[in-house]
Amino acid sequence: MAVGASVCLLILIYTTRLFRTFDFGLLDFCFILLPAGVLTVKILLKLLAGGGLSEADETADSMQFLAAFFRPLWKIARDWFPFFLLCACYYALFNNLTLRINPHTADPFLAKIDAALFGNQVSFLLEPFIRPWLTDFLNAIYFSHLIFFPGVALYFYLKKNEIAFRRLMMGYLTLFLMGIVSFILVPAVGPFTYFSTQYDHDLNGHLILHTFDNIFRTGHVPCDCFPSLHVAIPFLISLYLRDYARKAFIPTLVYVGLMSFTTVYLRYHYAIDVIAAFAYAPAAYWLNDFLLRQWPGEKKSGMAGQIEQKNQAASS
Repeated sequence: MAVGASVCLLILIYTTRLFRTFDFGLLDFCFILLPAGVLTVKILLKLLAGGGLSEADETADSMQFLAAFFRPLWKIARDWFPFFLLCACYYALFNNLTLRINPHTADPFLAKIDAALFGNQVSFLLEPFIRPWLTDFLNAIYFSHLIFFPGVALYFYLKKNEIAFRRLMMGYLTLFLMGIVSFILVPAVGPFTYFSTQYDHDLNGHLILHTFDNIFRTGHVPCDCFPSLHVAIPFLISLYLRDYARKAFIPTLVYVGLMSFTTVYLRYHYAIDVIAAFAYAPAAYWLNDFLLRQWPGEKKSGMAGQIEQKNQAASS
């Protein structure tokens, strides 16, 4: 799935001659590089300590020794690379691609929906409540998405719960592809840019978090509002934690609620973007399970049967 999406994007980029304007978003590569880097360091430390090779490996010829040495690193690359590849395509290529495919932004349409639902833009309604300490706190919540998803995935990976890890990562991949399609069909820059001259109060926080905020505003993909993946991804994670780590389910829902408020307060998203996220995440959860139940390899691995058992237990 990741390779297919990447090839399609590369063909489109090549045929539209956008190679000259590539703009790599290295900040957001951390989303996948963080856990992959932690795992790599763990494996290397284990190998340096002499615990990574068996006695048979140590007495083998040089080629077999090298194969045994790099086998754990190859497994990490195999398990994580498809998702890093898709993130790389999204952050490196996609911000040059959206408006070439669909040059008409949907901000006026999304703003009208918010006005119809709430009587005004929610970010305008929140202006009287802006406080520096609150802005700092919510900036920290917003940036925590860089470690929240990879942290949960890393937890399942280190516990060697391969079925939970694969189901989580495939669900993320499904949601991400749904998000990319939606961003192309409904490109929007968000309230911060669209209403930039109409706000009476600036979101001024303290120096450190304000600096991070400025880095984000200059490095993020500009047309990725609908839906809010900052809300959809943790909500999707909460659905999997309900299945595999039930004690973390309620705290994760609290985090989802904070993230929902954060994205609107910081003017990154319209309220309708957040509402849509609560539809996209369950849809990705259901679609991913449907695909995994039909996938021949997952029938052999036992994942398809486990999903069936969980669904039966949930319905009974």
